[in-house]
Amino acid sequence: MNNFSKIVMAALAFGGSISTASAAGVITNITESGAGLGSFDFNIDEANRALDLTKTFDSVNPIVLTFTVEHSTGPGNPYTVAEAVTNNTGQNWADFHYTIGEPDQGQGVVFTAHNSSTLSGFTLDQSSGPRNLDFTGFQAAGTTSDAAFTISPFDPGQGNTMTFTVTQVPTIPEPETYAMLLAGLGLMGVMAKRRNNKQSA
Repeated sequence: MNNFSKIVMAALAFGGSISTASAAGVITNITESGAGLGSFDFNIDEANRALDLTKTFDSVNPIVLTFTVEHSTGPGNPYTVAEAVTNNTGQNWADFHYTIGEPDQGQGVVFTAHNSSTLSGFTLDQSSGPRNLDFTGFQAAGTTSDAAFTISPFDPGQGNTMTFTVTQVPTIPEPETYAMLLAGLGLMGVMAKRRNNKQSA
């Protein structure tokens, strides 16, 4: 084998080793802000591409999580997210919403397979999409719901860092909803009383 053949073989072998390593966006930090914030904690398991989040709302105002992403090599997207959301607002919730805020320097942060996202006590609305998760259901004051979803940040490139946000906000039932609920309960009470009166007659 001549020297040229050896160089070509070495280049192919080297190129093959490079092609097996993939570029990836790696989440390195998460910070929190917002008027609704009571407490927040997180753990990043980079080996398994997993995030474990715990959050307490002290009011129904939004909480914004800011994710810092850096360039790395290794396994690609997505990150699996498990989140415990505690309602410490003193009010029952009827809806809960997640919205991705894209970074200025690029697009492509999404909830991967968003239709598989879950929040205990809630149902995912059809209005949901790759950058928003809208849930309808019920979470009583003083309780915790568990969320599960996947998220895919993009690789900002060698030597670069980027951030994106996920805004979370609960909503409470409208006063008309409470009025309708009370009216329905009152009607059921009247019907039950009539039924009892007929049985006793």
